[in-house]
Amino acid sequence: MTHEEQNEHRVRAFYKATVPGHREALRGLQAPQVVYDLPEGMPIGGGHFEGLEDVLERFLTNFYGAFDVRFVAEEFITAGEHVVAIGRIEGKTRKAAVPVNVPFVHVWTVREGYLQRLRGFTDTALLAQALAKD
Repeated sequence: MTHEEQNEHRVRAFYKATVPGHREALRGLQAPQVVYDLPEGMPIGGGHFEGLEDVLERFLTNFYGAFDVRFVAEEFITAGEHVVAIGRIEGKTRKAAVPVNVPFVHVWTVREGYLQRLRGFTDTALLAQALAKD
């Protein structure tokens, strides 16, 4: 397996781990110093996060507290240490079960076998509309 194939395999494993009941695997895939940069316009979970504990405590807890969703990556583009995942956020809001089906693009940096950085792009307005109905 080439270095690029290993990087893509690691990113694919991340999306498999976003399925409810399998999220503990997210810890082992990401570097302790992982960085997430997510759109400021996100209704919940936007901004800059540094370190695995920050991601898990400040981002994931809040995001999954509002949304019962999974990230379905449909396409991958790999170039060196960068892997782009294109897909959809699918599920519903937690309170009123408002359907969520929102496109995303994630640009991952993979180094030394770990996910080091995520730059995320999504339709923040659709997420906000779903929560407004919640």
